[in-house]
Amino acid sequence: MRKAAQIAGAAAIAAMLLSGCGSSGGNGSDSKPSKTPEAAPSTPGDADKPASPTAIEGAWKAGSDSSPLILVIKEGTVAFSNGHKAACLGKVQTMAGMTMAALKCTDGDTTRTMGTLKPGSDGKTLTVDWKSGPTEKYTKSSDGSVKIPDMPELPSGMPKS
Repeated sequence: MRKAAQIAGAAAIAAMLLSGCGSSGGNGSDSKPSKTPEAAPSTPGDADKPASPTAIEGAWKAGSDSSPLILVIKEGTVAFSNGHKAACLGKVQTMAGMTMAALKCTDGDTTRTMGTLKPGSDGKTLTVDWKSGPTEKYTKSSDGSVKIPDMPELPSGMPKS
């Protein structure tokens, strides 16, 4: 029963990400204003340091219109969706000096369950090197096509930081 609730929760997040339904609070705005700056550009000396939370937070998209890849990072929680195929949910962690996304996916796929997050110096790109999959370059969604929902508390059994 608990597994079904976890899968349903992750699927609901994926549906919100893909449909553009965010938490607007009924005030007519598309998303809550951020209390932190968009992203701080990294400097060459920062290459060995974990990415700052403000540099990776936000809604990111890659892929194509027919096969979208959506990655949302908010307050240490990360959600990923590859269209309507699967939804993944997890935590952002620092491991061996690198900022990582550790996820569990609804369909059992392990292609995108552990990835190194590397923000671009412009604050508009994020490269994710998936341990068991491809390296993908995401672009920050600033056109309102991807809304950042309120991220739920992760159920037990999810990767921990």
